[in-house]
Amino acid sequence: MAAPRRTAAEREREAREEAQRDARRSIRLGAVGIILLFLSGVGVVLLPDYVFAFIGGMVVGILLILAAFLLVRGSVRMFKGEEETKIY
Repeated sequence: MAAPRRTAAEREREAREEAQRDARRSIRLGAVGIILLFLSGVGVVLLPDYVFAFIGGMVVGILLILAAFLLVRGSVRMFKGEEETKIY
């Protein structure tokens, strides 16, 4: 049984919804990264004996922030109306 054909409007709506989901996921990921980075900085000041563990937390926080920016990059193009070229 063949899948039903989708119209261009349906495909566009699905692409827009996917971009919104990516943007929300990116916001959550970035927020976790900022919180981790901030708490690790406070931890270094309060507990200098565990500085290496907190520096590791800072590195993970920075990586999460970078991942959030990379994740939202394609979504921003969709919000602006530019078509993103996907290579499958």
